[in-house]
Amino acid sequence: MSDHFDYAVRVSQRAKHVRLTITVHGGLTVVVPEGFDPGEIPGLLEEKRAWIERSLAKIESARANMPRPGRPDSLDFHATQESWAIEWDQVDGRRPVTRVFPGCRLLAHGDVEDRSLWHALLRGWLMKKASEVLRPWMERIAIEHGFTPPKISIRCQKSRWGSCSARGNVNLNAQLLFIPPELVNYVLLHELCHTIHHNHSSAFWSLVREHELNTDRLRKELRSAWRYVPPWIATPET
Repeated sequence: MSDHFDYAVRVSQRAKHVRLTITVHGGLTVVVPEGFDPGEIPGLLEEKRAWIERSLAKIESARANMPRPGRPDSLDFHATQESWAIEWDQVDGRRPVTRVFPGCRLLAHGDVEDRSLWHALLRGWLMKKASEVLRPWMERIAIEHGFTPPKISIRCQKSRWGSCSARGNVNLNAQLLFIPPELVNYVLLHELCHTIHHNHSSAFWSLVREHELNTDRLRKELRSAWRYVPPWIATPET
């Protein structure tokens, strides 16, 4: 089945046909013209299954051969204009935990030489921090623009900044903390508009532009916003 593939959908005003792209960091992206029925995507992916599987295998091979970044010494959150300094305290045989100190200082204490452990620890802390920041941010944006604040889940996705379910529940990527606040605002507003229109129809884009006059510029900037995300975060834990 085509739902075997994890993919993101991007609507392009310039696209005349469906286009598939696969990159090392972004994974599989389906680029579709405006007004395209998303229900047709699974069938299209099934038709291209052989090519997708070959391409994904090459990507996985490329990822495996990429140098794995070491532990970061800091986390720069452009969204909140914070720079967190990380101190690593190695204690053999102890599962690492984090402690927060004033002045944006984070202590990771335990077996922090084990890459799988420090990676999971840091991702977990990132998601906790994102929950504390993004939930009230989304609620504030919703109220300011006249939307009903949705139910929110925080994840750490590879290729989507956010998504909205058919029930109007919103998933937000913890990595939003790394990008500029103007782009975070746009992502939150974009997902709020999806609680009204569960597609990328002309009505959806009209609603987005009604609330954000700089939509076209922000959409363009968001495409390259992954450059703000440190390389260790997207690296598999194992």
